[in-house]
Amino acid sequence: MALTEDDNILHPHAKPLPVLPLDALDRLARLHAETSQASRLAMLLRNSIHAASLFMLMGSCVLLLGGGTMGRNFLWAVSILAGVMGLVHSYIRTNATAFGRAPFSVAARALRATFLYMGLSWGMGAFLVLPPALPAFEAILFAGAPALVLALLLNDAKSLAAFQVPAGLLTIGAAFTLAWPHAALDALAILGLHGGLFAAIARHRRIPLPAGLALR
Repeated sequence: MALTEDDNILHPHAKPLPVLPLDALDRLARLHAETSQASRLAMLLRNSIHAASLFMLMGSCVLLLGGGTMGRNFLWAVSILAGVMGLVHSYIRTNATAFGRAPFSVAARALRATFLYMGLSWGMGAFLVLPPALPAFEAILFAGAPALVLALLLNDAKSLAAFQVPAGLLTIGAAFTLAWPHAALDALAILGLHGGLFAAIARHRRIPLPAGLALR
């Protein structure tokens, strides 16, 4: 950095500051991105326990308002409980190895697999526990409420997509297979809501570089 005329007057013996080379700026940019990603994954793993609690609450509400038989309700409740236990296990294992050498990315992949299972289990509820003549609002709420909760809680596009894809497609499949009154409207609304949530999270999770590192 070159000294101005005023700097030379105030500091006559000062030397110009060294300029970082481009490879050093590249390393700083990569370090910033890796640190930001690690922080985001740590928050994802920490919030998995809150997601487990909310799934138990949302599942209980669906069972209370649903129209399935006792056997189907029990089967769906067991499948949701298994996913909840998987989220709790991931949370406990992550905290137990918080100071180990395993990177957060390994635990995050296992957690995303659990959310994929949760999406499958939740979507099967559209066939097992929901009433046959389901109004459009309740169908959209069934598929959209968990996705909205995960989007706000996790702020992770991959985890959200792992849940959204099976849960949304199975709900849409149930709408047409079970001949819900507004199947086409249900499908369009679910696709639009899920797509909007995913686009918002994918855009929000971009890691901006500080101004000094962006001018490379």
